[in-house]
Amino acid sequence: MTEYDRPELAEFWRLARETMEGGGRSAFSFRVEDAGTATVLGELLRKPVAHPARRQISLARLDEHIRAHGSSLPEVLESVHGKPIGLSTSQESSTADAVLKFALREHGLLQESWAAEWIEHVRRYGKIPQPALPMIANQAVSILARLRPEPRRWTTRFALAGNDLDDGRPLARIVRKALALAGTDWERSGVLPDAYRNPVLTSQGYLTLNDSLAAQEITVVRSPRLLESGVPGPLMVLTDGLTAQARHHLDGRTVRCHHDFTPDGIRVMNEVLAWTGGTAWRMSAADYREAVATLIARGVELPTLNARPEEASWDPALAETMATTGLMVTEEHVLPSLL
Repeated sequence: MTEYDRPELAEFWRLARETMEGGGRSAFSFRVEDAGTATVLGELLRKPVAHPARRQISLARLDEHIRAHGSSLPEVLESVHGKPIGLSTSQESSTADAVLKFALREHGLLQESWAAEWIEHVRRYGKIPQPALPMIANQAVSILARLRPEPRRWTTRFALAGNDLDDGRPLARIVRKALALAGTDWERSGVLPDAYRNPVLTSQGYLTLNDSLAAQEITVVRSPRLLESGVPGPLMVLTDGLTAQARHHLDGRTVRCHHDFTPDGIRVMNEVLAWTGGTAWRMSAADYREAVATLIARGVELPTLNARPEEASWDPALAETMATTGLMVTEEHVLPSLL
């Protein structure tokens, strides 16, 4: 006898199966009559259970408890009852919409602009077995309800749902589809692949999602040389552009930004200033002309500008000035003037 086929849980599993196969509901009510049932159920749920009492059991939460120990709710029910969960084709067709609408309504998302199209997509293309749909739908909508643009709460896929949000898994597919229909994606919703990928270099050292940036005001640059050379003020070094980790740590900060006078530099500057509402530092057309004149007078060979940069949001004259001059200037070139 396993922990799942204890006689005290026979009615519990019967109600769980009935709820899953019935469709349209994501929870069931279970009466805990005696101390023995309370003890066994508490062991299953990993928390104290009082008696006599009536417990509302979420299929999604129950499945999470079971998955944490290497199985799943459909697998347990098949083992306990000796037959798999199943519905007829006609039942599947009639209940899928109800299941998805119920989940959206429970989390206040049924009126969202993307909801109707998402319901149709999940029903037709989600490839989710009907018995698992109530659990996965409830879990997906619960996650979507947390991913509000303001205030953004940065997290990771694993923190939201363990491995179930890895690429290719059913939950990941339908959450990503909802985000796309809403005009966003994982990163813009504040969800990182993991907490440690692409740590961002700052004056405090490398920071991950689990670290906190101490400074409220910070200067964003491109070259680690500026950090090494002691450019004043707390610095963040974006050698790889505005990564998800950088977006997380810059949220809510007062930012000034410097970068290379190159097409990539202008692009990253535009992204940083758009994300933070920050200001440009020593990056005007006049700063560029002065740097070029000074460097040429000192005999410095500057790289050729082969493509016109995009318009700089902070100085409409900069792109034209750079295109006319035809030279690129990096942060290393102007380091003395930044110290």
